[in-house]
This record gives sequence, C-alpha cells and structure tokens, in this order.
Amino acid sequence: MRSLEDYDISPITGFLPVEPPLRRLPDPYFAPWEEMMENFNGLLLAGKFREKVLQMPLLDHTRLTTTAEYRRAFVIFCFLSHSYVWGKLEKTSETLPATLAVPWTGISNYLGLCPVVCHAAVDLWNYRLLDADGPIDLSNLAALTTYSGSLDEAWFYLITTAIESAGACCLPAILSVIEHINDCNYDGIKSNLETMYGALVKMNEILQRMYEKCDPYVFYWKIRPYLAGWENMAEAGLPFGLVYEGVDHLWSAETDEYADMSHLTEGQRILRQYRRYAGGSAAQSSLIAALDVAFGVEHYPTGEKPSVMKLDNPLPKDRYTRLPSAVPTDDSSSDGSRTPQPPFTRTNRNAFLRAMRKYMPRPHREFLEDLESGSNIRPFMLHLREKMQAEDITAEELNVIELYNNCIHQLKLFRDKHVQIVSLYIVNQARKGPNIPHGGFAIDKKKEEQPAAEAKDEKTQNVLYPQTALETSPGIREGSVSAKVSHLFPELGLAKHVDPKTGVVRGTGGTNVMPFLKQSRDETADMKIALESPATAPSNKTWSDWIMRR
Repeated sequence: MRSLEDYDISPITGFLPVEPPLRRLPDPYFAPWEEMMENFNGLLLAGKFREKVLQMPLLDHTRLTTTAEYRRAFVIFCFLSHSYVWGKLEKTSETLPATLAVPWTGISNYLGLCPVVCHAAVDLWNYRLLDADGPIDLSNLAALTTYSGSLDEAWFYLITTAIESAGACCLPAILSVIEHINDCNYDGIKSNLETMYGALVKMNEILQRMYEKCDPYVFYWKIRPYLAGWENMAEAGLPFGLVYEGVDHLWSAETDEYADMSHLTEGQRILRQYRRYAGGSAAQSSLIAALDVAFGVEHYPTGEKPSVMKLDNPLPKDRYTRLPSAVPTDDSSSDGSRTPQPPFTRTNRNAFLRAMRKYMPRPHREFLEDLESGSNIRPFMLHLREKMQAEDITAEELNVIELYNNCIHQLKLFRDKHVQIVSLYIVNQARKGPNIPHGGFAIDKKKEEQPAAEAKDEKTQNVLYPQTALETSPGIREGSVSAKVSHLFPELGLAKHVDPKTGVVRGTGGTNVMPFLKQSRDETADMKIALESPATAPSNKTWSDWIMRR
C-alpha cells in the first residue's frame, strides 16, 4: 500500500484535515456565499431564506485554489442547499436553483463527492479549535455551522469529530501491523494491536457522552430532517428526487448516459433531470469502515445471513435490502511471506455499506479499496487459530489472538452504543411522534380544518419517516413538476402511501435502520477467535456461558 499521505490521511489527525478547516474563504469574490452562511439561520427563521438565495449571483467555483477552499465551499453549499430544499415552515422544494446547484456540483466533482450533505461536511470539515495549540477533543472543539443554530446540533457533530480524532492513531497502526505480520514481528504486532485497542476504548468513551448535551427530541424533530437526502423521499415530497437546475448540460457533457436526449419525450427529459442521493449517515465514516476492513469484519446483505437473521421472518422491503452483493475480488495468492496466508476475499458484501462509499472523499475510499486487498490481519489470526487447534501455538501467539479479540470486542461495544443511541434518538422519537402535530415544519392549511379525531390520526402518520414532519400531505403536490411526470408515468407508483404499521424506521441514508445496525453489530462479534478448540472445550458449557463470552 501507499503511504497515508498519498490518500490525504494524516498519521496524526487521521481522516480529519492536517490543519483545522477554513472558517472563511479568503477571496472577496466569494463574499456572497459567506454572507449567506452568516445569516442563513436568521433568514430561515424569518421565512426569507429562499428569497435571498434566488438573489445570489452565480459565481465561478473554479476560482477556488486549494483543497481547503474547496472543502469550505462544499460545507457552505451543504448547509445552504439542504436549508433551501427542506425549508422552515415552508413546503419542500423539488428544485435547487442554479446559483446553488451549479457551483455545488462542480465543487463536489473536484472532491470526488456527491452533491449532498455527508459525514465529511458536518463532521470532518466543520469544526474549529478553541485553543489553536490544544488537542482535537471535546474540551477544545466548537462547530463552525449548524442548521438549527442549537448547541444540541453542535454537540452531535463534535462527538463524531472527537471520535475521528481519537481513532486517528489506528490508521498508521494498521499499515504498521500489516508489515509486522509479513515480517513475523510479534512485538510489533502486539504493540500495534494495543494501540488500536486503546483508541477503540477512547472512541467508546466519547460516543457514550452523546447523551450529555444532545436532546433526543431536539435532534430528531429539529435537526435530523435537514440531514436527509433526496433518495427514497416520496413521503417527504420528493418522489423522484431533486432537480439541480442548470447542471443537466454537465451530465450530457460528462456521461454517455445523458449524451443525447433528443429522442426522449418531454416527460422523459424531466425525469432524467432528477438526482437521487442518500443523506448523511454514520456509515459514511471512513474510520469505522477502515477498522472493519483491517480486522476482516464480514458484512452481508441485511437479513441474508442465516447465523444472524431469521430468514423465515422476512424484513420489510428496503432500498438496500436484497440487492445483489458487491462482486468479490478474485482470490489473491500468497504474498510469499514466511507465514502462509489464506486467500483474500472481499469482506463487505452489504450493498448499503458499499453505496455509502460514494459519499466519502475520493482519496479516502481509494484507501479503503487498497486496504481490502492489502490487509492481512484476519488471515493471520485464522492461521494462528489453525495452529491453536493443532496444539502447536506459543504463548506469544496466543497473546496476539487475545489482543485481536479485545479489539473486536471494543468495536462490537461501539456498535452496541450506536444501536442504543439510534433506539433512543430515532426509533423512540419516531414512535412517539412530535409534541405538536406538524413538528414545527410546514402544515397544509386544509388539514387545520379537520376534526380533532382526524387531526390525531394525521399525527400518527408522521412517524413512518422523520421527514414526514416536513409536510402533513406528503407525496406529489398538484401543479408540481413531479405531478407532471407522475401523470406521464403513472406506472412508476413512486408516491404510494406506506402503511405506518410496518414499523419501518429509516436512517437519513435511506436504509431500514435497526435490522441493519443490529446485524452489523452481530457480524462484528462473530469475528472473535474462539480460544478453545471444539475437541478440547468442556462439554458442560451452557448457553449463558456462550453469551457471556460474546
């Protein structure tokens, strides 16, 4: 593998930038963007945000000169664009004006990202240090921007920023342990695994602090809707996605698929203009993905691993359920090291997790791809297990297995905490519903005239997706662009009502969140190496003993 710096990764700060993100673009030419950022919270509250956006000039994004400037600009457009689409006390917008859409698309292409809010925008490039010489931890961090202007939202982002900082030391340790395994350097292997273990313990401690300053109700009903994308959002008023005005010519110039639209009907041309992107998701963290790849944690399509999920109880249909698996790479041969290695196979077969890589900066996902073919930690542990089963293992080698298991256990605990947070902050909030029927967002005037009983029923319909709080009449609105397309293509059926009794709660990335998270946690636990061979294990072990070991 190449050096970390070749992947835009720092041995000190990890996936966070080496220098803190820019707080403002230095070129006065971009002052209109920065002025909107300074005032967008107030403009949203006053109901004047969209009006001001339409008055913005269309600036040339190619005048940005450095990667740091492109990152700052990307953050700007993530906040401005999502605020424009979801609004505040306004109907969802099906179109993004060219003043936002054109530069955002160009900036995203430069960074290798999709033009939609993502983990990098709100967590990696959205912080400042209170003390310039201090550490990147919760005692020294502040958020640059939030959608809601609330401390709860800032804390939510900064928890993840601090986790990224705490886990940064894992990345050079991963590359180092790969080399030490090739050289059979057990002291080096143990040292690197101890480093990763300590980082994972710290990451767990930081995640546990989410409850301190982020209120579940505020997060779910006031913050989370802005983090949603425009994929699978029919219930939120975006049945076909979002139209990026002024960028359709970019599609025709840069992709064969849109090279010639002259033969298409008007409706087909409109349909081609829609873009569908998932929103921000924790699955977009390159750090967690790197740990999974390094330790060889195997992820499968949700609900399709018999040892984890019961197949006789099918899950509700989901955007990422039962998609074809990612094609595994060809098995690689032994690298000629002194320790024989089992052949490499791609560990991540979960379509959602692989889709989320599109929402990581290009160099970071290149690192993950190379790590998938370069990591030898899991094969080495399986080799040691074979030696243990043959009763040909040394105490030093057994200690290496124990360290590996400790790391896996900490990663499993991290996912345990994540499941608990999602349950409290998302699932419970979705089931209870907002304190007010419309959740503080736009309501249909006609609905206000309904009898109290009907209004109560309408409130319960808002719990299927958090984004249904954006409108009390989700789907296709009369007179909208989507209505025209829907009339031309009624067979698409994208605005069908989904029964809230199914209990599906989706993440902002669009997936059915709880089964996915629980399976990811269980798949992590499955990676532990059993320290007793079947032949030597006592026969009087109980199920409780087995559970405790996990």
